[in-house]
Amino acid sequence: ALRMREKRREATIERIVETALHLLETEGYEGLTIQRLAKELGYAVGALYRYFRSKDALLVALLHRVMDRIGEDMQAGLAIVKQREHANASAEASESGRPNSRPISRDEGLLRLLVCALAYVELAKRRQAEFGLISTLIGDPREFLRTDAAAPLVPMLIRLQLTLASALEDAVRAGALAPGESRDRAVILWAGIQGVIQLRKLGRFGVAGVELERLVPITLETLLLGWGAERKQLDRVMPEAQAIARELAQPRRRPSSE
Repeated sequence: ALRMREKRREATIERIVETALHLLETEGYEGLTIQRLAKELGYAVGALYRYFRSKDALLVALLHRVMDRIGEDMQAGLAIVKQREHANASAEASESGRPNSRPISRDEGLLRLLVCALAYVELAKRRQAEFGLISTLIGDPREFLRTDAAAPLVPMLIRLQLTLASALEDAVRAGALAPGESRDRAVILWAGIQGVIQLRKLGRFGVAGVELERLVPITLETLLLGWGAERKQLDRVMPEAQAIARELAQPRRRPSSE
C-alpha cells in the first residue's frame, strides 16, 4: 500500500512538472504561477502546495528536469560517437588482424567535444521554453530563486560541467587540443554558447547578424582554435558533429547511453 501511494505521488508530481513546462511553453515565465498551474490541473491551490511548498520548489523541480534532459542529450550524443568509433576500430582490427585496442583518434576526440556542445544548442532550439527558464534564472540580474532553494541544483550543474570537461580532456588526450585547465575551458565554452543562443531574441526585432546556425560554429571554432585545434580538422569534423546533434532531435532514433 505504501509503495502504491509513493507511485501515485510520483505520477502526480510528474504531471505537475509536465504541465508547468507546458505553461512555460505557451505563456512564458510570467504566466507560470501556482494559481495558474492549479487551475490548469484542476486542483485547489492548497492541494498543489502539498507537492511543492513554494514556487521556488517548483522552479527547482523544473530546472532539475531541464538539466536532466541536457545531460541525457549529451550522453546520447557521446553514445552515438562511441558506437561509430567502436565500429571503425572493429573494422580496422578485422582488416589488420590485430586486437581492437587503439586509442581514439584526433578527429574522434574533437567530435566528442563538439557533439556535447551542440547537443545543448539543439535542446535550446527545440525546447525554447526550457532554455528560456535557464536563461531567465541565470541571465536576469533579479534573484528569482533564493540561494538555499537553489542549492539542490548545484550537483546537477557540476555533473554537466564535468561531462563537458571530460570531453575536453578526451580531445587533449587525442592530441586535438593543447593541454589546459579543462574545468575553466568547460565554463568558458558553455558561457560562449549560452551567450550566442540568447542573442537569438534580437532576431525578433530585425537585428541582422545574430543567426544561430552561423554564429554557434564560429564561436566553437574560435575557442577551439585558441586552445590548439587545427582549422582543417575543425572543417572536417564540424559537419559530422552537426549531423549527430540533429539526430538527437529525433528521440526515437537515439541509442541508449548505457
